[in-house]
Amino acid sequence: MNLKTFLPIAFAWSGLSFAFAGDLTFSQKIIEVQAKPDQKRVEVDFKFECSGDSAAEIKNLNVACSCLEAQLSNDGRLLWEPGQEGYIRGIFEVGTFKGTVPKEISVIMKDGSRHDLTVKLQVPELLKIEPRTLKWTENSPAEKQAFTLTVNEEYPLNVVGVSGTNEEKFPLELETVEEGKTYKIWVTPTETKIKGFGRVRVTTDSSYKNHQVYDAYTAVTRKEIGKKPSKK
Repeated sequence: MNLKTFLPIAFAWSGLSFAFAGDLTFSQKIIEVQAKPDQKRVEVDFKFECSGDSAAEIKNLNVACSCLEAQLSNDGRLLWEPGQEGYIRGIFEVGTFKGTVPKEISVIMKDGSRHDLTVKLQVPELLKIEPRTLKWTENSPAEKQAFTLTVNEEYPLNVVGVSGTNEEKFPLELETVEEGKTYKIWVTPTETKIKGFGRVRVTTDSSYKNHQVYDAYTAVTRKEIGKKPSKK
């Protein structure tokens, strides 16, 4: 066999070998899960099967948040033979998270490839605050602005108080629009000459401990400098 004949055959066999190399096939790579208001921990299983004609080996599992732990089934088995099934379990510590919280588990294979798995945790917001941050720019008019607080009707509560870490600069005024349903927090900064920041703490009478306090923010920020026009 001459070299011209050998090379195409060699490349063909190489491609065939690659096509049937062992790998993990996941039934789902994105899983959404709904947490209860008082739930402290959520577990999610990403099921997989070892596909291909050879074994697949996991090198390690990476997570980007201390709130999430990743575990392998079968006592942490790393080497999986063709046809074997298993799962990677994500254990999520809910803590004070609220709303939609996406977190990722990266499965790093020994051959350098990877699988990215995403947990989309839905944590009920019993009190929705819009916007989350009120902003003024330096030397702008110290105009009155408001947070709007809306209660989730599925989990009734009342707003019982507000406080701030910088009320000298950002005085707060709580308005009850409709008891148990809608509230406003009005903020009029005393001045905007100097940058500043404040945290607003909203206290509720919710029976769920994780939802008895909500935070929002106020800020006087540096005036944005416009971009220079591009030269043609």
